[in-house]
Amino acid sequence: MCGINGFNWDDRNLIKKSTDLLNHRGPDQDGFYNDENITLGHKRLSIIDLSEKGRQPMHNEDETVWVIFNGEIYNFSSLRTKLEKLGHKFYSNTDTEVIIHSYEQDFIDCLKEFNGQFSFCIYDKKKGILFLARDRFGIKPLYYYFKDKKFIFSSEIKSILEAGIKRELNLAGFRDYITFRYIIGNHSIFKNIYKIKPGHYLIYDLKNGKITQYSKYWDTDFSKKYFLDENEYCKIILKLFEESISRRLIADVPVGAFLSGGVDSSSVVAIISKFKEDLDTFSIKFDYQEFDESKYAKMVSDIFGTNHYEIQFSAKDVRKLIREIIYYYDEPFSDPAMIPTYLVSKVAREHVKVSLTGEGGDELFGGYSTYLDYKKLNIFNLLPNFLKKYGITPIVNLTSKVINKKGFNLIKKASYKDYEIFGQMTAPIKEQTQFSNLNLKIDYKDFKPYFKYNHYLDNLQEADLHIYLPYNNLTKVDRASMAVSLEARVPFLDHKLTEFVCKIPARFRINNYITKYILKKAFSNILPHEILYRKKHGFGVPLKYYFKKELKDLLIEHVLENKSHNLFNKNYIKRIIEKSENFYNILWMLLIFNLWYEKWFLN
Repeated sequence: MCGINGFNWDDRNLIKKSTDLLNHRGPDQDGFYNDENITLGHKRLSIIDLSEKGRQPMHNEDETVWVIFNGEIYNFSSLRTKLEKLGHKFYSNTDTEVIIHSYEQDFIDCLKEFNGQFSFCIYDKKKGILFLARDRFGIKPLYYYFKDKKFIFSSEIKSILEAGIKRELNLAGFRDYITFRYIIGNHSIFKNIYKIKPGHYLIYDLKNGKITQYSKYWDTDFSKKYFLDENEYCKIILKLFEESISRRLIADVPVGAFLSGGVDSSSVVAIISKFKEDLDTFSIKFDYQEFDESKYAKMVSDIFGTNHYEIQFSAKDVRKLIREIIYYYDEPFSDPAMIPTYLVSKVAREHVKVSLTGEGGDELFGGYSTYLDYKKLNIFNLLPNFLKKYGITPIVNLTSKVINKKGFNLIKKASYKDYEIFGQMTAPIKEQTQFSNLNLKIDYKDFKPYFKYNHYLDNLQEADLHIYLPYNNLTKVDRASMAVSLEARVPFLDHKLTEFVCKIPARFRINNYITKYILKKAFSNILPHEILYRKKHGFGVPLKYYFKKELKDLLIEHVLENKSHNLFNKNYIKRIIEKSENFYNILWMLLIFNLWYEKWFLN
């Protein structure tokens, strides 16, 4: 993986400073290109073709097309063969050069050919454009700033800010954060800094100083279904998954795997073991037993004979690493698992340069326990109205205001579900002139495009694949792993596998209240029953214990006694702290925001 950045003017000194801020993403090489229209910078983490020929920015034969690239194109070898037959000449063995010639051959349609995880910028001197694109799921980040014909892009916001961009709080980003605990869509926490959304591309006209195109090139589709025998589904899933793993083992450096002991990471390790001997695996051992899955990770490691590294984790690690990790995320981000993910990445990097992960399995195959709640609700909605009204509703309160029969409910991803808490906590913000017009409630009409199918599970998974997966889970893994120069690869998100699984009827994804039913069936002869069918654990952190004792002082110092801003109601928060066992996710969200604010607005 790498770090990319650039802007639409000539400034060699600035590009050096802004690119240096991405050193953690690519410490092996750097490279620059500039002319009167553009300045490009690149930091390289060498994975394929470690030679000097892999240095970026990279160009075509006549140096009229230049590219800087972050990621991997796993099918680059077959694409290269095809392009060579069409007359294209190559001077390296990299996947980067394939992007250049694919663009020359197919322009925007080249994106449909790439199997991988990527963000890149192509500078086309003849057309006078910048062509920026991001992979289908948003595994790799890409931000841009655009105002008054000034255009800047980068893998990370910190490099954009280096260009002297004023740091102003974007209220839409702030609203997202306190609702979801991460920031969704194309905006960021800073005014005028945006994300290119997953599966999208952007074209910037250098002559006219305009974004001329911002479009989607790929999407998930649950509307069409294959109707096959259960065993046939299993065979195809295993075949596609093995092909995905095989592609993601391509590297000229050591490759390992994260192993939590859950279904997804265990499946990844099981298939890697078919292709690779002497595999290094890495897991976290938590200090509170109810959060600790390490015995299951060890079980899987023993079965497949991996070299297993178990990393101890406690509240001391949170205290030690919390400020350090906030720097790498740029925006406030409050999934507590970001810290153990950072720690396990740090240890893994001592042994390997690439690690495969299990991200995407839950969203793709229907693994979240919340899906079962909607299954029950779906059954409830099929009952006759008189039975709903007089038979069950008085006994079971189903909060119909936020849930309908299609499962149109994104509040499930919020830190809390009660807008009374939301309003009380943020009351002071409305008293400030600059925030007086802010509507702090999310308009859920914006999410209706994700709830277009007849089956509740298709709708929920569509939403999670487009919202929770890229903006929470993939963001967490990318920033934590790249902070230590470790490349994380995500085999469940091979688009060929994804496109097939979306066509499997919902009853095979959740069957008789068994989540990820068809995936578990596919691995029934590969992984033990205890791994496949144990209660889902999740990668949780013992915050409810930490905030009662080990980390309570952090809450007092950085939340209750925080003086860096006046956005939250401290008296109300004090009452929440007294009930921290019930509201620890809110407290974590507040702690992260205040530490982030201190870092990015006060320093």
